[in-house]
Amino acid sequence: MAEQSIDRPKPRLWLRLLVVVLLVAALTAALAYQKTVEIQAQIAQGSQLPPPISVTVAEARPGEWNRRIKAIGTLVAFQGVDITSEVSGVIKSINFDSGDEVEAGWLLVEFDNRTEMANLEAARAQYDADNRQYQRLLKLKDQSFVTNNDIDTQAALVDVAGAQVNVAKTALSKKRIFAPFSGKLGIRRVDIGEYIAPGSTIVTLLDLNELYLDFTLPEENFNDLVEEQLIEFRVRSYPDQTFTARVETWNPELDADTRNISIRAIVDNRKRRLAPGMFADMQVRSRRKVSVLTVPETSIFYNIYGQAVYVLEKPEASATDPDPDSRLAARQVDVAYRANGVAGITSGVKDGDLVVTAGQLKLYPNLRVAIVDDVPEYQSKAQ
Repeated sequence: MAEQSIDRPKPRLWLRLLVVVLLVAALTAALAYQKTVEIQAQIAQGSQLPPPISVTVAEARPGEWNRRIKAIGTLVAFQGVDITSEVSGVIKSINFDSGDEVEAGWLLVEFDNRTEMANLEAARAQYDADNRQYQRLLKLKDQSFVTNNDIDTQAALVDVAGAQVNVAKTALSKKRIFAPFSGKLGIRRVDIGEYIAPGSTIVTLLDLNELYLDFTLPEENFNDLVEEQLIEFRVRSYPDQTFTARVETWNPELDADTRNISIRAIVDNRKRRLAPGMFADMQVRSRRKVSVLTVPETSIFYNIYGQAVYVLEKPEASATDPDPDSRLAARQVDVAYRANGVAGITSGVKDGDLVVTAGQLKLYPNLRVAIVDDVPEYQSKAQ
């Protein structure tokens, strides 16, 4: 019996398309569901607050500060003169070298004095002659051979001759020049055999064991001065060293043009490290005290408005957060001084405020923080 072929019906095209569409829809729904779950997880994670940043803090404490006034002064020799000659003459001897240290009364220069010596001898001879004549007239007076007028006239001649001797001695003494005080000589400006006129400078003599520091302050600082107060100053020759001076006096009257007060202080210069003419950059400590709040110097940082500190502020408790973490607030401050790791602030913080002392570069206002005893040192990401 012959096999009969059976014809099976083929699925229609629309049915196959429907199956494909259903498969794509199912796959799309699965992907959308998975993405939705991921987004919800990210939203839930983002709603959680980040942990607080650990910081160290210090309490702002009250203190007092003697305000310091900056000024510029000049060092002046305690004693200083240009050694000059009162008379003209030719230099016969010089008894010093440039830069010598001399004592008071040291013979510096001697002029040719032959003329003055001769004048002194002539004056003495005249005096002796007039005096002998006067003595003879006194003997003749007892014998009534001379009148009182003759004796008075001769006595006057004796006085004149004595005065001439003193004049000659004075002229002779001016031919020798002595150091008026102990000090250091400058550069010699004359030579042996040189003729100099009256007023010519021979050498400069300075007493350098002490120096004067002369400076001025504005009228508003008149009440900041007291006698014997110390002044700190620096000079360009020793930029890293601080010297001290002691206020000696000041003018009781202000300058009519500048309204400044002139002040003089004394500097101990026995080590000879300073010289007259140097400029001094100084700080005068006022006797008036200013109330400040002291904080560690490391708590000060700079922003676009100037100097500032981060202060911890405690938000008010609420039902959802009964014990909120402290938050940061940036406050601008006026810094009066910085010394020995401490800064004095005149405004911007209050007594008892807690200021951040480390790690300000990674902080910003309203950040949640936690107080610790120590924090890791901040490392910059830029290498």
